[in-house]
Amino acid sequence: MLRASAAILAIAMAAGCATTTTPDEALTRKADGTVPWLDEPIDSVYPSPRTPTVAPDSKPCTAAQLRGSLDRWSTASGDTVLGGRLLGELVVRNTSTVDCVLTGPADVHLFSNGTEVLVDHTSSVTDEAKRKKVPVPRGGRASMRVDWSGPFCGTAKPPYELRLNLPNEGGELRATITPKDHPACSGDSESPTKPSSSLSAGIFDTFVEQDPMTTERSPLWDLTAAAEGPQQAHPGDRITYTVTLTNPTAKPVTLLPCPGYLQELSAEANGMVNSSTARLYRLNCHPADAVPARSTLRFEMRTTIPEQAKGIVRIAWRIQTPQNLPSEHLVGLVTIPLT
Repeated sequence: MLRASAAILAIAMAAGCATTTTPDEALTRKADGTVPWLDEPIDSVYPSPRTPTVAPDSKPCTAAQLRGSLDRWSTASGDTVLGGRLLGELVVRNTSTVDCVLTGPADVHLFSNGTEVLVDHTSSVTDEAKRKKVPVPRGGRASMRVDWSGPFCGTAKPPYELRLNLPNEGGELRATITPKDHPACSGDSESPTKPSSSLSAGIFDTFVEQDPMTTERSPLWDLTAAAEGPQQAHPGDRITYTVTLTNPTAKPVTLLPCPGYLQELSAEANGMVNSSTARLYRLNCHPADAVPARSTLRFEMRTTIPEQAKGIVRIAWRIQTPQNLPSEHLVGLVTIPLT
């Protein structure tokens, strides 16, 4: 079931595919039959929760108001990062009696038994995201995506802890990391004093409780996906790639209501991540709302290579639906060397 990655991004869904700002060129297929890309980012493929509200005069959150923890790691399929990559969701709760607001990135550091773990720090947070205001009512929660990439060759042992310098001079928040996992060393031992892995932290977002795991089978279960991209690219390039959905069955497979897709991009050099982004979008179902029987349907995709990316860019494309899906099927992987 492809739920973990969507949960890491905080989630909310609009019904169907309709949008009031769909450009005309996204409504019809291209001359070669390809479905054009539609720039429709979404927060989730799950039903929208009630948007939290706070008092109009709410002040920035402080460490004294919050309690935080990261309770589980997941892994990214198709990763070739040395030592692997752990994906987590840091959740903070407002335990005070006063509403507050989180705005902007926090300075996040990894600790082990009171000592800072030396890791490189990477971030691809946009200026728009840095301005986002996240209301945290009393008793409410907010979340942040955290990635820990290998190889990890240090000597620091669990239990681990995240220490966050909150934005707007909110002070230092200490958040426990429940799992004892860490990226592997991959055989190339590094000095304990030299960073050998990287920590990437996003910004705070509204926390959404995961729905109980559904046993309902997604109508897209029988489809498979494959992705194809350019032979090379430069940092900062706006690139186009394609994803082909294949229907091997004797009946058309409907795409309604339009599913989402998670686009994860990571750049790595010498087996180490130097840039990563993740974004959830709605699939463009306007020109084609089904994959014909024993046929294929190709979709155009677009993304931007981060300016700081080096080495090789890997794009993982994954269909996201509220229902149960086989994790190995609807995944497309693209590898692009940077020049």
